[in-house]
Amino acid sequence: MSFRTVVITKESKLSLRMNHLVVKSDSIVQVPIGEISCLIIENPNITITGHLMNALTENKIMTIVCGRNHLPQTFLHAVYGHHRQSRLIEQQIGWQENYKKRLWQLIIQKKISHQKQLLKHYYRQLDLTMFDSYIADTQLDDLTNREGHAAKVYFNLFFSDEITRDTEHAKNAALDYGYQILLAVFVRTIVSKGYLSEIGIKHRNEFNLYNLASDLMEVMRPIIDHKVLKTIHDQFEKDEKREIADVLNQKIVINNKMYYLVNAIEIYVDSVFKYLSTGNEKYIKFPSWKY
Repeated sequence: MSFRTVVITKESKLSLRMNHLVVKSDSIVQVPIGEISCLIIENPNITITGHLMNALTENKIMTIVCGRNHLPQTFLHAVYGHHRQSRLIEQQIGWQENYKKRLWQLIIQKKISHQKQLLKHYYRQLDLTMFDSYIADTQLDDLTNREGHAAKVYFNLFFSDEITRDTEHAKNAALDYGYQILLAVFVRTIVSKGYLSEIGIKHRNEFNLYNLASDLMEVMRPIIDHKVLKTIHDQFEKDEKREIADVLNQKIVINNKMYYLVNAIEIYVDSVFKYLSTGNEKYIKFPSWKY
């Protein structure tokens, strides 16, 4: 089972040799392809061979290339993710609206529950019954925007004295970095299952290539929030980035068993696709974790 997250921070040449990733910079490092779960290329001054790019996609390795701002900008994934892709895309286009609306309701309820759990971890004496009301009042398709109301309270409690979502701050940069890594996991998983990430259930932005990934990852955003609150203070440099990326090595619970985060996401995504194809809510398996 793949488990390593490889981060490239120096100007390097990346190539493939004997089914190993070869990183050549000041020295030469080799990592077995089969052990890599995620490759993050932080330094854009790298060269990479076509053989390696094909090996990365064939082995379903999540590959992220950062831009000039050192935040994830490009995801590398295969054009075709599944041998039945055309059939699966037809099914995706035909997913029933009521199934999608119900799924969004469940995702938002679970997300708010995870937000409450994290608040309780930091503010044990705080009255959080309002979050129970947000959960109970979430309607199909979240028509009354309980997600937005919960998020306003949640982020004000954690970050209002320091940042807003538009502020240049180490914690803001870390949140963006973590969310993009999480998004990349979902994109890779969705594509590998033969579906289009462009076609979402709630997100429908024509300029967003990752609408469906943006939908499904909502339930897991608080796991990134916790990482940021735990590790980031006044700076967001190389060491802090590795701390955030280490979330991929975290184990969480799904279907009453412990899995690495990447594997848990695959189970979760599979369960969602089964529900959307059948309408049977018993298929849905949401991940959970403790702080």
